[in-house]
Parts: sequence; C-alpha cells; structure tokens
Amino acid sequence: MMSTHLAILPLDIIDTLTARLNQEDRPPGHATRFLRLPHPRTGVASLFFLHDQHAQDDTTKKSSILEVQAISPTNARTWFIGEEVVADGKLIVMTPMDPMFLLMYLLRVPQARDGSKGNFRPMQDIIEEVSTTIADASEKVAQKDPSLNVSADDIIAFLSLDFIQSSIKRVCDVKVITDEITVYRYSHDVVLENLKGKVGRLSDPRVAEMSRTLVRSLAKDGLMDDGKEELLELGRIKLACELLSQYLPRDILQELIASYDLSKLDAHVKTVRDEELALLAVAPDTKKRAKPTKSVAAGDKNQKRKKDTKATASADANADDEGDKRKKKDAKSSHGVEKLKKANVAGMSKLSTFFTKKAG
Repeated sequence: MMSTHLAILPLDIIDTLTARLNQEDRPPGHATRFLRLPHPRTGVASLFFLHDQHAQDDTTKKSSILEVQAISPTNARTWFIGEEVVADGKLIVMTPMDPMFLLMYLLRVPQARDGSKGNFRPMQDIIEEVSTTIADASEKVAQKDPSLNVSADDIIAFLSLDFIQSSIKRVCDVKVITDEITVYRYSHDVVLENLKGKVGRLSDPRVAEMSRTLVRSLAKDGLMDDGKEELLELGRIKLACELLSQYLPRDILQELIASYDLSKLDAHVKTVRDEELALLAVAPDTKKRAKPTKSVAAGDKNQKRKKDTKATASADANADDEGDKRKKKDAKSSHGVEKLKKANVAGMSKLSTFFTKKAG
C-alpha cells in the first residue's frame, strides 16, 4: 500500500494531473516523473518533479520542472482529510523553477580547473561526462545515506528533454558547424548576463512591491522615504540578488552582486545601523532596570532568600530566649503567689483547722 502525503502545488498542474488520472488510456508522450538531481546552490541531491502539460488539442506541449521540498514539523503531527487520517504530518511543497539554474550547475562540471573556458563539444559528449562524473561522486556519499544518490539515468533524462535543450543557450556559447552538428561550451559571461536580466525583472517596482516582506525590508532601512529614489532602486536590486541566492552557488552570487555598484546603499545602511546602535547606547535602559536579567534576578533572589533565612533564624532564636526566660520566671513564682506571701495573716485560722473534728 502506497503511503499518503499532503502536498501544495500550482493549480494548473493539479488540474492536469487530475485529468490524466481520469484517462483510461494515457498517451505515451505524457511524462510525469520524479528526478533526483544536484541542487544548484548546494550540490546536494534533491528531488524535482518533471511535468508535461498538453493543450486541449493535444498538439502543443508545455513542460516544466518543480522543486519538491518537505516541511517537517518539530513534533509529531497528523493530517485529517475527510474521513482519512494521514499519519505523516509533513507538508510537501512543489514550486516551479527555471531549469536554467540546474543547467548552470550541471554544465559547469566539465570546466577546466585552471579557469580556462575549455573547448566546444557536442552536447551528447557533455551529457555523458556530466552524468558519469556526478554519479560516480554521489556513490561514495550514498553509502551512508541512499537518498543522496544521483543516478546517471536521471541526469541523462533531464538533459535530454526538449525544453531543456532549448534552454542550454542561456548558459552556453553555441556554434553551429553544420545543419547537423552544433557544439556547446559553458559560458560564465552568458550566465551572468541572463542572471542580470532576472535581477532587472525582479527589481521592477511592480514586481518587488507585490511582496509585503520585501516592502518591509526596504522600509526598515529607510529607503521608502521621499528623496531616496536612487537608494530605493539599489535596495530593490540587492533584494533581487538575495532572492536569486537561493539557487546560486556562492561564487556566482558574489560575482553577480559585484557587477552592481552598491557602495552608496552600503554606506547608507551602515549609517542607519550606527545610528540605531548609538540610540541604544544613550537611551535609558528602563526595561532592564524594571526587569533584570535572569542571572541578576536569580542572584538577587538568592541574596534575599539568604537574608530572609537569617532573619527568620534570628527571630526564632529571640523567641526561644524570651520563652525560656518566662518559663524560668514562672517556675520561681507567679504574681498572685508573691502577693499572698506579702499578705498579713496574723489572727487568721490555719486551713487545717477546717478539716478537724469540733470538740464536744
């Protein structure tokens, strides 16, 4: 029995999958499968979902690839879906991503270590080298964790897809030798140019300000104030680079950021941070006075506890001394006894006379 998981994915893909499940005879060209490929930022084996969406006339095809992520709760949880109980409380999230990021990572593998650009080669040769190199390297890691294994078959299947082939020109220099022979070479300049195009689209005010999180980030640095249009534009560019950083290796991200002059923005943000620190330094620390830190409070409580213990012990000792004195005083004689001792008893009969027989 297959396990059940709860997933979030784009509505159009849900519709396509639902329609496909309802079809008794599925056309062989309708590809839906999972691929395990290196993540473009970390190189760690990650899961991706390959999806082909056909139009209603079934003559045109739109392909896409989605990143699959599992959000696991800290504590054990369960999903209730209608009358069904799903024991696995993870949430699977599938988000579309640009295959350019995956191509960028994969096609860098054959690059020479000395930094030279290398030679132009047929794509089939590149695919073979990339798949073999990555698969061999992942076998060692997969000995401890099989989920980290990246198979050569998955890499070949990904790089051989039609829509991936059309995207290769966004990360490679391309030369057409003849009608039948085309050669390729990974190009850092082409990658950087396309990444800057993405930064330009993401930093557009109509796009950047659609996110409240991005707007708050810009406002926090004082970039939304009047007269700071230039700084605001630089702030949007930096935020766009940070968004792309989720899919970029560190070296490419650094070169992308370095391709922009953000010196004015950096100086402004530093000034803002310095002012915040200065205000914190001179402002009265009322909160800390009203509510001391845990260590200080604990020390004060211990001191108070010690003082209370000493005071209680002292009070108990004083009370014991006074009690002893009273007991000693009461043991000697009471106040009434002392008065009787001083009374004049001359001419009075003794008490014993009341208990003797009368004469006659």
